Amino acid sequence: MKTKSEFLSEEIVELLNYRIEQEEFSSRTYLSMSLWATDKGYLGAGKLFNKYSEEEMAHADKARAMLLANGIQPTTPALKKPEQEFQNLPNAIKKAFNHETEITKQCYALTKAAYKVENYMVAELGLWYCKEQAEELEKFQNLLDRFEAFGEKTDMLRELDEEMEDLAE
Repeated sequence: MKTKSEFLSEEIVELLNYRIEQEEFSSRTYLSMSLWATDKGYLGAGKLFNKYSEEEMAHADKARAMLLANGIQPTTPALKKPEQEFQNLPNAIKKAFNHETEITKQCYALTKAAYKVENYMVAELGLWYCKEQAEELEKFQNLLDRFEAFGEKTDMLRELDEEMEDLAE
């Protein structure tokens, strides 16, 4: 596998391959949440988590495209098994928010490394990831705020599930 590029250092190549791995793991995490939610009767949440799963794969494609554009074959990562069971819907959403917080830190690290080596192509990609992460954090923060405002009673969860279905469309 070719790992030399005029424009991508070994460190940047490693970070882009890590981005692919983490975006694919995020996809699998949301797929797991989707399957769990659907199985528990949260059909709207299942649809929304499935949509997020698909979006995460598109995010991985961005890093793959950057590597390929520079003549480097991206690594196909081995992925750990994501969590399969959640206490309840609020727990799954809290875990998703925490996951996105960690991913945001990783995206900042990619962007910072790109600026450090003055690789503005990758810095722009890193900024794109950071902007996406701001949106991801906002989505889950809004859901968490709903639990804070309205509680976690069954009728509230049912209403939230219906709203999550609307967000999936």
